[in-house]
Amino acid sequence: MKGAKEANSYTFDWRLKEQAHVTALLLREHFGTGSWRVAKWVVIGIVVLSALFAAGLALLGDVASAMTLAPLLLLLGVLLAVFYRLTGWLRAWQVQRIDPNVAHPLTHTLDEAGLHVSAQTVNVDLKWAGLHKVRETPAFFLFYYSRRWAYYLPKRACVSEAEVERLRAWIRAQLPPGVPYDDEALRGR
Repeated sequence: MKGAKEANSYTFDWRLKEQAHVTALLLREHFGTGSWRVAKWVVIGIVVLSALFAAGLALLGDVASAMTLAPLLLLLGVLLAVFYRLTGWLRAWQVQRIDPNVAHPLTHTLDEAGLHVSAQTVNVDLKWAGLHKVRETPAFFLFYYSRRWAYYLPKRACVSEAEVERLRAWIRAQLPPGVPYDDEALRGR
């Protein structure tokens, strides 16, 4: 790893599976906070209560009404599960279709100023102080520029686990007070 005054540069090819994984992770995180968390549980509660209501109707002898509700509840449950599972893949497919940059190598450079993302047609500079947080997962470093959105650096771009560990320590040293480092990848160790 280079010194703190030098840049740490990583070039990698975009992968659909990684984009789908990160998008799903961000979506789960989004629906796990605030009013979205409440809305998610309200919808799940309505589906569960409706299923119990249909089962109650069947037990009370009104099988025709229960049979009318059952397919609708099953369809709603399947749609919710599919939405939850496929949203990341659908978004990744959309990115692949509309973003010409994903057909070319991406370069993430980290230096004292922040994270610099370079692609075929765009360059983005994020200052350390402007980050919402940095999160490490088993496969990625995520650099949140808002509560919902993040750039990701796949750990596969590093040549070894030792380099990942050095990069982790280096990033932590760069973060100003108030910008948290969430080390999800280390919790299980």
